[in-house]
Amino acid sequence: MASKQVSQNKKLEDEQGQLKNIDNKNYQEEEYEFVAIPPDGGFGWVVAIAAMLCNLVCDGTLFAFGTMKLHLQEHFKCSDMLILMVGSVPCGVYLLVGPIVSGLSNRYGCRPIIIVGSIGAAACMALSTLSPNVWAMMIIYGIFGGVFFGMVYLPSVVMVSFYFDKKRAIANGLVTAGTGIGALSFGPLANFVMGKLGWKTGMLIFACIMLTCIAFGAIMQPLKPQKVPIKREIELQTPVKQKPLTSVSQEATAGTNVPLLSSVDTSTQNNNSAAVPYSNVATVNGTSLSPPNQSPRIRTVSTSSYVSVGGTHHRRGVSNPEDATRPLYKKDALFTGSKTQLHHVSHTSLANSNPYMASATNIPALTNEKQKKDSAAKAFADILSAMTDFSILKNKQLLLICLGNIFSMLGYYLPIMCLVSFATEDLKVDQTSASFLLTVFGLFNTIGRFAGGPIAMIPHLSALCVHNVLLFTAGILTVLAAYAYNLTTCALYAGLCGFAIAPHMSLLPSIICDCVGLDRYTTAFGILFLFRGVTSIIGPPAAGFLKDYTKKYDVAFALGGAMIIVAAFFHFCIPKTKKMFYEKIDSMFKKNDSILAISSLINSIY
Repeated sequence: MASKQVSQNKKLEDEQGQLKNIDNKNYQEEEYEFVAIPPDGGFGWVVAIAAMLCNLVCDGTLFAFGTMKLHLQEHFKCSDMLILMVGSVPCGVYLLVGPIVSGLSNRYGCRPIIIVGSIGAAACMALSTLSPNVWAMMIIYGIFGGVFFGMVYLPSVVMVSFYFDKKRAIANGLVTAGTGIGALSFGPLANFVMGKLGWKTGMLIFACIMLTCIAFGAIMQPLKPQKVPIKREIELQTPVKQKPLTSVSQEATAGTNVPLLSSVDTSTQNNNSAAVPYSNVATVNGTSLSPPNQSPRIRTVSTSSYVSVGGTHHRRGVSNPEDATRPLYKKDALFTGSKTQLHHVSHTSLANSNPYMASATNIPALTNEKQKKDSAAKAFADILSAMTDFSILKNKQLLLICLGNIFSMLGYYLPIMCLVSFATEDLKVDQTSASFLLTVFGLFNTIGRFAGGPIAMIPHLSALCVHNVLLFTAGILTVLAAYAYNLTTCALYAGLCGFAIAPHMSLLPSIICDCVGLDRYTTAFGILFLFRGVTSIIGPPAAGFLKDYTKKYDVAFALGGAMIIVAAFFHFCIPKTKKMFYEKIDSMFKKNDSILAISSLINSIY
């Protein structure tokens, strides 16, 4: 009899030890998660400068087409509409491929995409010198070159957002300066080089300049994921004097088979549970085999543990270190504005208390090896799917923004690509002097991008208000440009329009985030890329068609300005929809009907 009891005790000890090992193993697996912590400085400033130089070369080359146009048109002997299409196609294509490039950047990383884009863009520019006609130039430089330009531009912006959180507005302001510096310097450079050495040599020189982005891209190394311990609080109740294990078996019926012990952690089944009973207790015929007078062990799990809580909303990291380095999985990866410019709804989601990053990752936790292997393919598919989700246009405010951008982009590139030709062909201004009009435009455009944020922070003003007023002003100025009569008036228009049109790029991210919220910001911006890309291709050739038909650019500037004014009116309608929306929510909350208010909120957004 004693021998049998000893055998049962040993069996019970082995089973409890086995359970304890399994339990400890599970907790060790859940002990750490991986996060990429933005340094908000340090090497991040090097990355920001590299991104600025990428933008300088990429946008500077595209914006210099207004000067290149004169030399290319002289060689190809084509109409204004066709030659302007050569310059507008890459500007539109590099926006249209935004969702694809974003997915590739999330899959392979931003650094290799920038390097490949730099090599591809330089190759397209070099090969374009062999174009037998304008159509070949349009395909080589326009379509293929535009794809590679997009592979340089977008990942560089994303990398800055990956390295910065609190200081992101400052860092992106530095990056934005690259666009302005490129616009003010590359125009005169293109005129000088192509005027002295010919357009083919000039394109080869610009191709060599494009190759410098290989070095800039190589600098942008991804953040290394850091292992962060999951905070846990283990609470053990003070046990009463514990009986030896033999006393437990003595209470069991002799000859009874003790089943294999099972331990179930139910904390993963309830996102709202903070304290979950947990015990490694055997039962015999429904009778607990725990030591008498001892309460089960209670485990209290803090909500910082995403495994224990079971949801993704409370996580700070992910279980797969590779996913922690994928920048596009951050909800605010494409957000370049300042948090202080956001409405309280979006501002709350951004300015959370997370010490690691401003936005939680969107990806689900990986649970097995197969999912880990599939995560690389999903990294591309997830972002591409998110950035092409047109259901977000059910949001009336974003729909107004997209419709407004259809019209605004019809006139946005007009001063960049047509102002130099307008001055030289219509006003008979010297070509060298006319090329400096792009310098004036680029200088004041840079100032406007920096000034937009501080102006929007003036009391009783907002980002939307400043954006709308200045966009409307840019439209009026573009209409009035049709009456310019010398170099001075053209320069005056270039400076004022360059400043007024700048917030259309610098403040719009804050406006979009305010309208759709941070959770759907990436989707909204992906859809906006598509709208902008299509009309960017159409705008300059349409102006060229009017020039070919009327023999002057004045009608093109008048209609282009009218399109910008129409775009401003679409944006002016946004506050009315927002006011009606928030009044409806406030009235429901005053009635203490929280459920109805939240339901209305969801219906209004989606």
